[in-house]
Amino acid sequence: MNIYIPRKYHIKTFGCQANIADSGTLSGILESLGYEYSSVEDAENENLALIRTLSDVDLFVINTCSVRQKSEDKVYGIGKAVNHVQKEKGSRPFIVMAGCMVGSVTGERQRYEFDELRKKTPWVDLYINPSQIFDLPLKLQESHVLDEWAVQKFDPAGINSKQEDSRRAFVNISYGCDNFCTFCVVPYARGREVSRTEADILAEINHLVKRGKSEFTLCGQNVNSWGLSMSDKFEIRTGSDDKTPFADLLRKIHSLEEVEKIDFISSNPFDFTSDLIETLKLQKISNYLHIAVQSGNNDVLKKMNRRHSIEDFYSLVESIKQARPEIELGTDLIVGFPGETEEQFLDTIELVKKIKFNVAFIAMYSPRKGTPAQKFYPDDVPAKEKKRRHKLLTEAWKKSKDENN
Repeated sequence: MNIYIPRKYHIKTFGCQANIADSGTLSGILESLGYEYSSVEDAENENLALIRTLSDVDLFVINTCSVRQKSEDKVYGIGKAVNHVQKEKGSRPFIVMAGCMVGSVTGERQRYEFDELRKKTPWVDLYINPSQIFDLPLKLQESHVLDEWAVQKFDPAGINSKQEDSRRAFVNISYGCDNFCTFCVVPYARGREVSRTEADILAEINHLVKRGKSEFTLCGQNVNSWGLSMSDKFEIRTGSDDKTPFADLLRKIHSLEEVEKIDFISSNPFDFTSDLIETLKLQKISNYLHIAVQSGNNDVLKKMNRRHSIEDFYSLVESIKQARPEIELGTDLIVGFPGETEEQFLDTIELVKKIKFNVAFIAMYSPRKGTPAQKFYPDDVPAKEKKRRHKLLTEAWKKSKDENN
């Protein structure tokens, strides 16, 4: 009697919660095709664990991030482990690259040439961008990895996202971005902003609830603009009394009895309306809110093409704390943006002293190929100075955080 041995797969995910949610969908697709998940092998270090995993699986998916150069460099580094396995075993798994690195070289908003990525990752067998996730079965068939019958029985409508956490699930409510901050790759890597329908989102949440999930993180590059038309989302401003679809969506999810907690990420400061602020009073809404401010100086914010002023941000935080006094705030900050002076940097120091963020992700600016900042602004803050500013801002933030506790 023949014993069926399922093919094994593993997904290595880099980047944000949106990528985590996408990896859950990819897992659901692969398992519907008969693949079985293989967890990371225990090892003394990350590289050895990677080698053991590559040696164990038939299909290896890398869901990439390209927001920082460091994220891309980690992906390029996987090639060494792939070559090691090939040399030791004489074979290696079929390797799929997905995510933002692929999105950056494909589609209508291509940042740079596809051939450049191919040359750096010759060990990759198949590339899919974020909009091609549900095309994976067909592309695997075209690559002679899957039989035709497996693709014919594939039903995208029946795919259930696989979520590793026993209680929490990440749910993408929109894809892409139209904001075009000058430093950011996301509008290129993930394409135009497209909102999922309310029906699809609620159906996914109800499905996950039946599988024991009770805490949900709603993900989007800017969740505030979910459900808005292109014209409407660029007219709405922080502090306005406009009613927004996203606030309404939060209220509907909040009304589901089985849902115990709701997070959402990311929110921008420039369109956080009074209607959305009101939802923060709801019991199930998380007590943590992440709003990326990026800089404490208006001139820098303007060069970044951020649509808020620092005065807008201070006013927004005041309104949020009036609605929910004990709320914890997180943010993203960049030091060493092109042209940033010492005085402008000190404005960001002042910002963290005033706001006392509970969480702060502080990054040193790195030019991302094909973005407006890389094209039009010389990277004129020396690396040594960026490191100094990063250290000083981190120290200032930690001190303010300790004072807040």
